[in-house]
Amino acid sequence: MQAETARRAAAKSPSSKRASTGMGSYTSKYALSDRLVCGECGTLFQRCTWKRKTMTRIVWRCISRVDYGSRYCHNSPTLDEEPLQRSILAAINSSMSPKCELIDEVTEALRIELAVKRADRATVEDIDRKIKAREQEFQYLFDSMQDSEDITERAKDFQRITEELAELKAEKERYLELEKDENAAAKRLDTAVDVLESSSSKITEWDESMIRQLVDMVKVVSADKLIVYLRGGVEIEQEMLW
Repeated sequence: MQAETARRAAAKSPSSKRASTGMGSYTSKYALSDRLVCGECGTLFQRCTWKRKTMTRIVWRCISRVDYGSRYCHNSPTLDEEPLQRSILAAINSSMSPKCELIDEVTEALRIELAVKRADRATVEDIDRKIKAREQEFQYLFDSMQDSEDITERAKDFQRITEELAELKAEKERYLELEKDENAAAKRLDTAVDVLESSSSKITEWDESMIRQLVDMVKVVSADKLIVYLRGGVEIEQEMLW
């Protein structure tokens, strides 16, 4: 839940000046582009290339600091990419030593999350039954009309049924969208579990695709401390490895 809360906070920019401050609708080349979040202001970090004479330095910076200086975010650090990646890998590896336990934690967390979401929600079949009942009621009223006076008298009933049908159909669409999102989440989890099961006990190389599957979010607390959230809600405090 903390990771999801912070993700939503990351979608809020101090200004609409730059859309990429929030969660983009595209998948970036770099996994951290939509996962690395400023612990102070909740804004995403971006990858920057600093060039000075013959030296090139790859760093990650809070987008709010890039766009507005210290106006909204006062203490966000600039992080060199190599130690940042090294620290995140260390956090993942610290949880992979008991790999079976981690897999169980990740799968159980998602199972509970999906169960809670579905507990108080009607199924598509329930909604379809209600839609069919309203349609039958509409048809019965229509078939039983004798003259124009009946139409006038039953206008409110027709309007009520029409509005209820519209609400039910909208509810069905919302449900199908939620179901689609949940199925996608379950598929991402299966992929993450496959990565965990097939990987060695220690990950030594940074791989953008693997990070996307294993890491939900990384919060930059300070220049020396990160909080790494793995898929399924596993949370690891990690000191920066310079």
